[in-house]
Amino acid sequence: MSVKSKPGFYLGSVAAIALATAMPALAQQAPAPSAPAAEGTLEEIIVTGFRASLANALQTKRNSNEIIESITAEDMGKFPDQNIAESLQRLSGVQIDRDNGQGTKVRIRGLDQNVTLLNDEIFLTGLEIFTLGEGQTRNNDSLEGVPSELLGGVDVYKSPNARLLEGGLGGTVNLKTRNPLDLDQGYTIAGNVRGAKSSGADGGWKPLGALALGYNWDDKAAFIATLSYDKQNSQTDVLGGQNRGNWRFADRGDKATVTKNYYAPEYRYATDREQSRKRIGGSLAGAVQLSDSVEVSGEWFHSELDILTSEASVKFPFAIESPGLDTTKPYTIDENGVLINGTLIANSAEAISYVQNSQIDSDNFGLKLKYDGGGNFRGSLRGAYAKADLFSDSANNDVRYTQYSVPTADPTSPTGFSHKPANPAAPANYRFNYSNGNGTLPSMTLATTPDLYTNPAYGYFKSHWVFGDRADLENYSVRADGEYDPEFIPAGNVTLTGGYRYASRDVDYTRGRYLANLSGRGELDGTKFGQKWTPYGYFMDGAIGFKSCELPAGTPGIPNRCNNRFGNSAPVLTPFQTFTGSSGRVETINNFFSSGDMVGGKIQVQDRSQMKNGAEWIQSLYPTLPFAFYEEPLESFRVKESTHSGYLMADIGDPGEGYHINVGARLIHTNLTVYQNRATDPDPVYLGTDSWNGVLRDSETIANERSYTDILPSLNMVFDLDEGQKVRFAASRVVARQNLFDLGRGFRVDFTRNPTTNLFEATNGSAGNPDLDPFRASQFDLGYEYYFGSQGLVSAVGFWKEVDSFIGSETKPEFVMDQAGGRNTPIARPVNGEGGRIKGFELAAQYAFDFGAGFNVNYTFSDSKSPILNDFDKGLPIPGVAKHAFNGQVYYEYEGLEARVSYTWRNKSFAGNFGFSDGATTRTLGIWNRSYGQLDAQIGYQVTEQIGLTLEAVNLTKEDQSQYLQFGNLPFTYSSGSQRIMAGVRFKLGAE
Repeated sequence: MSVKSKPGFYLGSVAAIALATAMPALAQQAPAPSAPAAEGTLEEIIVTGFRASLANALQTKRNSNEIIESITAEDMGKFPDQNIAESLQRLSGVQIDRDNGQGTKVRIRGLDQNVTLLNDEIFLTGLEIFTLGEGQTRNNDSLEGVPSELLGGVDVYKSPNARLLEGGLGGTVNLKTRNPLDLDQGYTIAGNVRGAKSSGADGGWKPLGALALGYNWDDKAAFIATLSYDKQNSQTDVLGGQNRGNWRFADRGDKATVTKNYYAPEYRYATDREQSRKRIGGSLAGAVQLSDSVEVSGEWFHSELDILTSEASVKFPFAIESPGLDTTKPYTIDENGVLINGTLIANSAEAISYVQNSQIDSDNFGLKLKYDGGGNFRGSLRGAYAKADLFSDSANNDVRYTQYSVPTADPTSPTGFSHKPANPAAPANYRFNYSNGNGTLPSMTLATTPDLYTNPAYGYFKSHWVFGDRADLENYSVRADGEYDPEFIPAGNVTLTGGYRYASRDVDYTRGRYLANLSGRGELDGTKFGQKWTPYGYFMDGAIGFKSCELPAGTPGIPNRCNNRFGNSAPVLTPFQTFTGSSGRVETINNFFSSGDMVGGKIQVQDRSQMKNGAEWIQSLYPTLPFAFYEEPLESFRVKESTHSGYLMADIGDPGEGYHINVGARLIHTNLTVYQNRATDPDPVYLGTDSWNGVLRDSETIANERSYTDILPSLNMVFDLDEGQKVRFAASRVVARQNLFDLGRGFRVDFTRNPTTNLFEATNGSAGNPDLDPFRASQFDLGYEYYFGSQGLVSAVGFWKEVDSFIGSETKPEFVMDQAGGRNTPIARPVNGEGGRIKGFELAAQYAFDFGAGFNVNYTFSDSKSPILNDFDKGLPIPGVAKHAFNGQVYYEYEGLEARVSYTWRNKSFAGNFGFSDGATTRTLGIWNRSYGQLDAQIGYQVTEQIGLTLEAVNLTKEDQSQYLQFGNLPFTYSSGSQRIMAGVRFKLGAE
């Protein structure tokens, strides 16, 4: 339990008292004939399409004993939105995160610590642990890989009962496939064929579609098979600076000439991101009625998602590779230290081509045996198995537009070599003008050398490297549930339910690097000379000379008697390639970063189309060097979890009695083992010439074992004030698993080459924490619902959630050894923090008019507080929780015409902290998401009963997303919005 948790004890007491007081009263009641269920208006109206979907969802909400929101498919294979997350954002209290124009992670009342189920059981998408882009943004629990056409509906539980699986702090998302026995008699065929196009993306219209086949043999046996295909291209302009943590404030290169301190990122990245996604989904479900009392059913849910991400990023240096502001030009720094405008001197001009090729496969299986003989006892046995795999390789190439020195033949040098520019025609440095763009999207334009990024005489292919991610995830569970209507209670309106479940989760994540064996080029093995390095290399950079140059003078085998790896070494990594000498490698981007004013809108970079297979690409550049994939132990981990859980609960109240009480408790015992790797020696040996240029060779795996028990009481009460009015109260104890990356990731450090010393220095890092506790909270809900007219609802729900221990991030300086002898480096770690709180309310209304129009609107107010603090604030909001959120839909359906417009909006939210080392000081600032709103629309026409036309638009106004760092005018990240259009034909055929 947190058996020591007082909120949990109070909830348990409330549940026990409610059950104890209700049972005697019910036992004294004389048996009475049960009243027939009231015939609600919803059941009398025969509707189709989106209107029918809302009607079914409303009826689910009305009949539920928990606080729930629902979506149902409009028809077999026809979900209201192409993306599951996009549909869920229409629900009251639900918001979503977006990435590259896709709805990804679901937030319930602002919280993303939720659990996703498939038919009440475990579910894997393969995106539970995923990194994206050159900045290696960590993503988890994304729903973008789930084909919506394979589903029959989704329920979002905000208040659990004891039977519902644990794991959601904000709530539970239960994806539901269709029961084949619910099909009409005979065969059913339905589907759609469409084309889709995203604004700004190349390739024109892309195909997508779905097909669903089903057959019902007189309700004795039935099956449903579905298949879906979706391919889309997107283009996004991305501004970043967070992927390099070496920011500066006081310890800048221009501190002597610019006396007013200002925030200077190491780099700002202006990125053109193109992404291609191909998703294939399939499902097969069958059910057989073995007898009047026994039914067996099973399902298989399959998804394949291929994501090809291609980025071209121009890097603008503000620190390290920049001496700072040109003080001969005007500049403005405000009172907060935000640089408003100015001209920067830059020693390096670089762009990076980055291509990530990812394949994600997932399979989810379920088998269920259900017994219902019409008597007092009902029961079921169920097994579930899920497996997912991730394979991803990322190829990188830096190109240089200012002079870059490499080992060059020099007869005046004692070794015969010295460092000279590989691109002597290029300028030694340049200047660019910066304007902060009111904190949203800054502009960076060239003040000198206007042809810097387009003149082939300047371009040099500087460095090449490839890394990869591998993940294997496996879950399985078995469970037994039983329901009993006790005869010893005269009222006959009590059902007792209990069950047991065993589940296992195994997540194996590997991060690795493709290393080249350099011994064939003459590199020595340092371990033979008492050193901690070996003849392997990760960064294929021509400037990197022989590590052997650093061996003591006179050591046998030192190439050309060199003593300066970056000065008089012979070349190791050849050939050196320039834009003029290797023009076949050059790609010209003519509309670069069209969202803003960046470098004149045209650049030349490494051709990204050549980098789709990273391993083959880098091998082709250096054909005589053998490359192989090596695991990086410090960044790889494994998490194994097993749980034993049991529950007991009682449902009190029959339909027509005007009330229902659900009370119970769930007991979960968790065994958790986190496997992390560490060096076997404080000064370890690396497979590579340096720690930054290879992987750890000598490591050991440490198993961090823990076990803990949680008791989760729950109480759900519903009271009918009259036929149309309900009052709901819910109280429960909830628990959510720790983030996998937070638990398992090892000690990772980023390095940057100092242009003055030519030494690689540690800049920032991160590490996981296997001792993190789960998220635990006590929550309370009180709601009122008024149902009226034709699909009419007005509701209000207040909620209060007390989080016991909140997982925050802590950045502290830690000594890290690097090529320059080591330094204190800011390392961010997740830590168990103090408790937090979120409270607020939801308001919702919907109605369907007789003439075909209708609306559905909701508003959520969430006020949260956490123990997170930074240099400027304390008691910050829980990350991701927006104080205000609004969703609205207006639709019209009449004589085959279907049209609707949807709008969703949420205001700013705290995203977390960002820390960096500023000389001897570690500074921490808050990251804030700006408010965001999106407008979507759909229109269709049912030509016949079997065939309809459809046209959909997502993000009609192409809204952008952005973040600022502490101050509203200090830009942090930006992502342009794209519009997606889908048009096509849908159909449905069935037996007469």
